[in-house]
Amino acid sequence: MAAKASGSSPDKRRKYDAAFKVEALRLTSESRSAQAAALQLGISPKLLYRWQQA
Repeated sequence: MAAKASGSSPDKRRKYDAAFKVEALRLTSESRSAQAAALQLGISPKLLYRWQQA
């Protein structure tokens, strides 16, 4: 399996501040679809589901 050529190492994680999370959850509730909101924000739907559970 080849590594991604994006230049970033796979062990680096993006950090999201509380304001971004609140806005993402608001967008999710407005769109009624976590997948649609995640696509719009450029993040994983699984990440949104985890934030909703927290």
